[in-house]
Amino acid sequence: MKPKMTPPMHKRVIATSISIILVFSIAFGLLLNQLYIKSYVALYSTDLVTAVPHIVGELRRDRLLELAKSNIASAPKKLDSPSDYLAFICRRDDTVLWMSSDAKGKGMDNICSSIPFDISEPDLVTYNDLPYIVHVISDATQSKNENFFVIREVSPQLEKMSAIKSKTWFYVTLLFLGATGLLYAASYWSFSPLRKLAGELHEIAESRREKLDQDYPSELEEVTEALNRMIQLRKEQTQRYRHAMDDLAHSLKSRLAVTNALLDDSTLSRDVLSKRIVEQVSQMDDMVQYQLRRALVGDRGLVREKTELKPVVDSLTGMFAKIYGDKPVKISVETTALPSLPLNKADLTELLGNLLENAFRFCISEIRISSRETLESYVLVIEDDGPGVPENVRESIFQRGVRADQLNPGTGIGLAVCDEIVHSYDGQIKASTSSLEGAAFTMTFPKTR
Repeated sequence: MKPKMTPPMHKRVIATSISIILVFSIAFGLLLNQLYIKSYVALYSTDLVTAVPHIVGELRRDRLLELAKSNIASAPKKLDSPSDYLAFICRRDDTVLWMSSDAKGKGMDNICSSIPFDISEPDLVTYNDLPYIVHVISDATQSKNENFFVIREVSPQLEKMSAIKSKTWFYVTLLFLGATGLLYAASYWSFSPLRKLAGELHEIAESRREKLDQDYPSELEEVTEALNRMIQLRKEQTQRYRHAMDDLAHSLKSRLAVTNALLDDSTLSRDVLSKRIVEQVSQMDDMVQYQLRRALVGDRGLVREKTELKPVVDSLTGMFAKIYGDKPVKISVETTALPSLPLNKADLTELLGNLLENAFRFCISEIRISSRETLESYVLVIEDDGPGVPENVRESIFQRGVRADQLNPGTGIGLAVCDEIVHSYDGQIKASTSSLEGAAFTMTFPKTR
C-alpha cells in the first residue's frame, strides 16, 4: 500500500491564499468594469436628454403632443445633431405605439422588445448587434401601459469602454501577480522557522546535534521547548539503558565468581551445591529485573520501602567470603542502633554489594559495617584496613570510569552506581580515612525525604 501523499503545509497555505486573491481580483475587475460602464452611460444619457426638443416637432406632426406634453415639459430647449437620437413610445406588451422618423428609417419595428419596460435610469441595450444607451423620459408611475424612450447608438463609445475594460483587466492581472509574488515571499519568510526546525530535527536524528536552538519565534517556543524536553528524556533513557547494562554486567560478575567458587569447592555435596547455585541464579534473575526497572523508570520510579540491614549484609559477606576464600577477613557488623534503612532491598543489595566487594578486595584482614541514627538522618558506614583512598581522588572516584587503583583490573562502575543509588534517595556518600587506617565510605540519608 502506497503511503498517502499530503502536500506540505506552506503549499496548502499558498494555494488557499492565491485562490482567495484570485476570487477577489476577478470580483474587483468586474466591479471596476461595471463602474466604468455606469459612468459612461450616465455621461451619454445627459447628452441624450438634449434630443427631446427635436422630438417635440415630430410629436406635434403626428398629433401626439398631448400624450407626451407632461413627459417633456422639463426637456432642454437646445437641439444637437437630431439624427443621432431615436425616440419611441412602447407599450408594456412590447408593441411600438410610436417612433420618430429617424427610427423608422433604420427599421426598428421591434425595438421595444429589447428595452426593459420598467427601467428607471439610463441603461445599455443591444439591438441588431449594435449597442444603444436608452433613457426613459416617462415611467410607469405616469402611465401604466406606455413609456417614452430616447436611445442613441454608442458603438464608438463602446470601443473606448472595451479598451478601458482590457486595460482594467491588465492592471488587475498585474495586481494579482504582484500580490501572489508578495504572498509567496511572505510565506517563504514566515515558514523559514519551520524549515529550520525540520533541518535541526534531521540533524538530531543523524546524531549531528544534541538539541534545538532557542532563537525561534514566540509561537514556536512551547513546541521547541517540548521537543527539547522530549529529546532530553530520550537521551536520559538511553543513558539509563546503557548504565543499566553496564551495572548489570558489573553485578553479575560477582555472582558468576561465586558460582565458579562453588563449582570448584569439592567439599560440597551435590544437593548442597545445587541449592547454592539455584540461589545464585535466583539472585542474578532478581538483578536483571531490577536493572531493567531502573532502565525503564529511573531510580526515582522504584518502590520505596524499609529493608533490614543484617540479612542483606550476612548474604553479601557470605558470598564475598566464598570469592575471596584465600583471604581470612574479620567482619564486624554493628546495626543494632539502626537495624533497617529506608531503601528497597534491591537498591540496598546493589549498594552494599559494590562497597563490600571493594572492601574485600583491598582490605588486609578486617572490615567493619555500622549504622546509626541522628536527629536528621540515617548513617551507614563501611570501613576496611586497606590502603585507603587518596585524597586527590575522593570525589572523582564516584564518576563512571574513574578508578583509584590503576594496578588491579576493574571497570570503574561500582562506586558510580553507589553514588547514583544514594542520590536517588536524596542522600550523600563520601570517602574518607577509616578508624582502621583504611578506606571509609559514609552514606547519609535524610529523614525528611
